[in-house]
Order: sequence, then C-alpha cells, then structure tokens
Amino acid sequence: MRKKSDTPLQAKESNTTTKGFERASAILEAARLLLAHDGYAALAMRSVAQQVGVSLSTVQHYYPSRDALIEALLEQTFARYQAGIDERVAAAGTGPRVELFESIIDYFLADLRDQVSSGLFFEIAALANRHPVATKLFDTMMTRARRTLRNLIHEIDPALSMQQCEIRGTLIVAQMLGTMLFISETRPQHKELEDLAHEATVAITRIAFGR
Repeated sequence: MRKKSDTPLQAKESNTTTKGFERASAILEAARLLLAHDGYAALAMRSVAQQVGVSLSTVQHYYPSRDALIEALLEQTFARYQAGIDERVAAAGTGPRVELFESIIDYFLADLRDQVSSGLFFEIAALANRHPVATKLFDTMMTRARRTLRNLIHEIDPALSMQQCEIRGTLIVAQMLGTMLFISETRPQHKELEDLAHEATVAITRIAFGR
C-alpha cells in the first residue's frame, strides 16, 4: 500500500470555497495563458485581474502574490496529470500493463506538444535559473514527475528495486523534456521528425523495462 507521500501528483487542499471555485479557476486559467504566451514579466496580478474582469483585490483574495499564483498553477498541472493517469488506469482494467504505461507516456508527450503546456514548462524552467521561488517549485515539479513514473514502473515490474525505478523515472523525465524541445507547437516543425513522439514512447518504454 502506498504511503501518502508516494502519490506525488495529488493536489493540495484548496483554500477556496465551493462558491468561489469557478472564479479561482478563471484566475488560474488567465495566469496560465499569460505565463505561457508572454512570460513571467507579463504575469502581473493587475494584468490577470484585467483578463478575468475582476478587481485586483479579488485576485489577491485567492492568490496573495505572484509566487502563490505560480505555485497554484503547478499544483493544478499536477492534479490534471494525475487525473489523466487515473483515467487511463481505469480504462485499461486488467489489460497489459506495458500498454498502459505506453498510453500514459503518449498522453504526457501529447500534452507537452501543446503550445500552452510547453510554453509554461519553458518559462518555469528558465525562471528557475534566476528566481529562488521558481527554483524550489521547479524542483518540486521534477521530483513529483519522476516519482510518479517510479511508482508506475514498480507497479508494472515489481522485480525492479525502487532505486532502479527511481533512476529510470528520472531518465524518462529528462527524455520527455528533451523531446519537448522538438515536438512543441512553439518550435519549428521538421517533416523528418514527424514520428519523433512515437519513437520517444518506444525508447522510454525500453528505458523503463529494458524491452
């Protein structure tokens, strides 16, 4: 049975009320688009308020600072990924577990292709080189990602030690982020690389299970 700390993409408890959930979500979506398209410098609390059509004090009621807003964005991303994993696990039932793993990797790569998702990752990664809060958040994001993959690998092949799964999960995160540099919609597209995402899934499965 997993410990609570071993479910890395579980979102923290929201500090919003049920009544304010839609407004908080709208604020997060506006912030997500601003950060992905225009970068950290454009992510001013007042700009977010203007995009949503609310007052600055309303935004600050839900997210007191820009750093709190970015942290909430990452938590939202983790929760979305966990929901995507859960959907695929449920759909797979008792089917082949390696095929389940491949479907999850396909899901991750498809999301990393998206202009907004990849833009968000590019911006947070760049910000992590110069902003202490972003450095901590980016490390948290990478840790959660590799531990999620570690757990998936170990569930499929219990013969592997947790240390082996940890290293393989880390290599896979690095592989996916490297692949994002070529498949993102924000990057130049090359016809000779049109099968890159598929081949990346094949290579990642080989890293995970040696097959």
